[in-house]
Amino acid sequence: MKYQSSNTKIIYDIDFDSSAKMHLCPECSPSRKKSKHKDLKYYSDTNRAYCHHCNTTFFEFKPYQTKKEYIIPVWQNKTNLTNKAVKYFTGRMISQNTLNKMQVYSNIEWMPQFEKEVECICFPYFQDNKQINIKFRGANKSFKLVSGAELIWYNFDALKKNKEIIICEGEIDLLTWIENGFDNVISVPNGAGTNLSYLDESIELFEQIDKIYLSTDNDSKGIILRDELIRRLGSEKCLIINYKQHKDANEYFCKNVSEFKQLIPNAIKVPISGIIEVDSFHNDIIDLYENGNNSGLGLNHDIDNNLLWELGRLVVVTGIPQSGKSEFIDFVISKMNLIYGWKIGIFTPENWPLKNHYKKIHEKFSGKEFVKKTDTTNFYNIYNRLKDDLFYIMDENDSTSDFVLEKAKILVKQKGIKILVIDPYNRIEHKYDNISETQYISKFLDKLTDFAKFNNVLVILVAHPRKMPKGEVPNLYDISGSANFYNKADYGIVIHRPIDPDTNVMGNLVECHVHKVKFKHLGQQGVIQMKYNYNNGRYENINNAVDFWDNSNWLDKNDNQVSIMSDIEPNDIPFNETDEIPF
Repeated sequence: MKYQSSNTKIIYDIDFDSSAKMHLCPECSPSRKKSKHKDLKYYSDTNRAYCHHCNTTFFEFKPYQTKKEYIIPVWQNKTNLTNKAVKYFTGRMISQNTLNKMQVYSNIEWMPQFEKEVECICFPYFQDNKQINIKFRGANKSFKLVSGAELIWYNFDALKKNKEIIICEGEIDLLTWIENGFDNVISVPNGAGTNLSYLDESIELFEQIDKIYLSTDNDSKGIILRDELIRRLGSEKCLIINYKQHKDANEYFCKNVSEFKQLIPNAIKVPISGIIEVDSFHNDIIDLYENGNNSGLGLNHDIDNNLLWELGRLVVVTGIPQSGKSEFIDFVISKMNLIYGWKIGIFTPENWPLKNHYKKIHEKFSGKEFVKKTDTTNFYNIYNRLKDDLFYIMDENDSTSDFVLEKAKILVKQKGIKILVIDPYNRIEHKYDNISETQYISKFLDKLTDFAKFNNVLVILVAHPRKMPKGEVPNLYDISGSANFYNKADYGIVIHRPIDPDTNVMGNLVECHVHKVKFKHLGQQGVIQMKYNYNNGRYENINNAVDFWDNSNWLDKNDNQVSIMSDIEPNDIPFNETDEIPF
């Protein structure tokens, strides 16, 4: 029978022997030193299994079930706090009155970071006065949530009761605000994690909110989270809490008790358009000063020698017919989704019906041809990943650039896409309105650049070149209509398949000509040679022999993916079991 993991969403074929007390866990056993240790217990009354080592729940997989099934932890009505916990909160200047109000309590809980039961502070998560999840905080900044439970905002109900809301990055900061009389505060459940499903599910509730105060941590991860919230919730509603030299709300409170309540009236408006005050991006300046300008992101491929990727940029890709432009883009965006979890919106009318395009993306993940096999587990593992991360823009009555960007903006807010592909330019409905083609293209590219910049999205545009002499490599100036395709792009890429001199036809050698990279930290001009893998549409490094081509299932390679579940900030301080360390 097929069971789905609550942790990674991976589907496993497991035949549980109801007479056996414990089983091997397919999720954690392969990576453990004690790989033969059985920690997985099957409960026949619920047809579920639970691993007491990695805290993963396994549900019966129902592929056509539309509503996701969640674990609901039982509310135990505990209110006691140990002396150690009280001392910890006293040091943070948080009173027992506030803790009682939020029903915070102490308990002994098994923590995977230490592989044993330890004393924890427990933060129950409620929605409509019903417990939905629990956050456990152990020694040394160790965290976990209930495996298989729904990810929601901490203090969720405040979102329904207020017109102004404060969003912070953790439970301690939230308690700090409540300590100061602010009940209109919610917290992300997983720190500055990449899984924002709690925002996806509650995005409509923010329509009724007039003001949003962003109280994220004053560090690189906090700035990334803050900017993503601004991107999703709208800059016109958001104000930024400025802690100056302090890291977060609690640190500021402990050192500036009398000034804390002035954080709200002194909050900085997010610039919308026009004039931008330097103080409005104070945190960004400090981060740049302390950490420098980060280089772009790579794909673990030879492409990284010339191209590193960054959100907020415009990519223009060209190449003659059958050169592999679209396949190359599909490969790149699939890698971006795999490694960084970037969600994708695509306008691709030439790939109708859309199931044919989905097939190409699926094959790049699976490593195999898209045909039914006896074992359908891998199919559903990939399908479950892509159905939440891949979205198409198409309407038979409207294919103007305004329509595409309007729908893409909705996908940014509601789904959190970070990549927009327009493939190709000539399938956009163009309205020149009494201006020249050159002027129109200039304005069109400005629209794409502004959309990329203000929504922090990587925009990829495919544009066909003029008819080229056989075998000649085009460049961005050869794109029909205007030199602006080169001038206004942040990245300019040409995909070319040379003609094999022996057969006088294109082979599977593909060249990626990097004609333009606007910023040095994102790469350099050059040519990357690759081989097209006919098995799955991937692009192999040129020096890889055929026998070593990658035909594996990408989702089996957990080391090259971001966490797509309830990712908690990792324990970043070494733990010595002999030390008595506060929470």
